[in-house]
Order: sequence, then C-alpha cells, then structure tokens
Amino acid sequence: MAGMIIPAEYEGSVCEIKTTENTFITTARVSSVSSDKIKFSIKGRAFRSVSFGTRVKINIINSTHGFRVLEGKVFTYSFGTLTLTDIRSIAERERRRSLRVDINASAKAAYENTLTGRTSFVEITVRDLSLNGVKFTSRVRFDIGSRIIFGLDLGRTKYMDITCSVMRRGSESAGGEMSYVARLESESGQEDDICSYLLQKQGELYKKSK
Repeated sequence: MAGMIIPAEYEGSVCEIKTTENTFITTARVSSVSSDKIKFSIKGRAFRSVSFGTRVKINIINSTHGFRVLEGKVFTYSFGTLTLTDIRSIAERERRRSLRVDINASAKAAYENTLTGRTSFVEITVRDLSLNGVKFTSRVRFDIGSRIIFGLDLGRTKYMDITCSVMRRGSESAGGEMSYVARLESESGQEDDICSYLLQKQGELYKKSK
C-alpha cells in the first residue's frame, strides 16, 4: 500500500465511499486489509457505475481506533466486493472536511434580532454537519455573517450549544425556508464531542441502508 498501511483492526469498520469531489457514492464495510490493497463489502448496486481506474475517497469510521480518510484506485468490483489499490492517506485538513454527515434534525437556535436588538429564538433544521461547518434551513432570513447558537442533542442526556456564522445563502424552498451554510466556531474540547456524534450518526445511516 503506497504511503501507509491501516491496522487490521479496521476490518469490519463502517465506511462511506465518495468521489474525489466529495459526492457520496455508497456505504460499505472494510472486509480485508493487506499490504497493497483494501477490500470492501458493498450491498446493492450503487457502485456499478464507477469504472476501473477511477480514484475514490474512503471515510473509514471506527469509534475505537479513530476516523481515517483514504484515497484509492478502483481495481475490481465483483459480486459486492470492491478492491482498491494505490491507497494513500488524506491530509488532516481534508480529513476534517470529509467527515460530513446528513442529520436532518430539528434544533432550537438563538440569534440577535436586528429589528429589536434582542435575542430571538427560531426552530431550524440541521441538514448536514461536519467538524467545521453546518448546513441548515430556516424561515428566518439571516444576513451573511450572522451568528447563531443552536443546541445539538448528543444522546445519553448530553447536549451541546454550537455557535456558527453564516457564510452563504442558498435558494428558497417551496415551503418558504431558506438554506444556509455556516462555519462552526467550536470552543475548546467541543471538536471531540462533535466527531463522536458524527461517527454515531454515520453508523446509524449505514444500518438504515442495509
């Protein structure tokens, strides 16, 4: 394997496979790791459209041994088994960007109302979340740069308030909601909790896809 060998303990780990541009392809499990290739078990037919030699990105999720992002070349795909070769590790900056999970959960958000000068509250829908950004929808119109604090239910009676700043607005939906992309302003120590939450959610998505 070029550049690195991931430990055998990653066998059986849930993973997601994306294009190098971060477009989701399918979920899978690591079935075997050797010195020059990694094999994945894939259910369904989601991978048949990817041709031999295509480079793909693999987000491997293991709550014990950590989150790994690799990139490899499609070698073979047959009867639900994908083999990748020419594996390389992804830099830390790209690892952070790659761990993005669909959430689609309601959350209560606080923001400064520019009309009243006071703190107002609104229900938002968190569409997806990463270690450094969030995409959400809301009926409230936020300006670029607006700071929002929303509560995230981490499970096991644990909650976290996350602060973010709006960076970009999307189009308005038929239901009258506007989509936003915001940058997280994580406090010290929050990143580990957010990462654990994302790993948990990714595992739940994999189970639902089976």
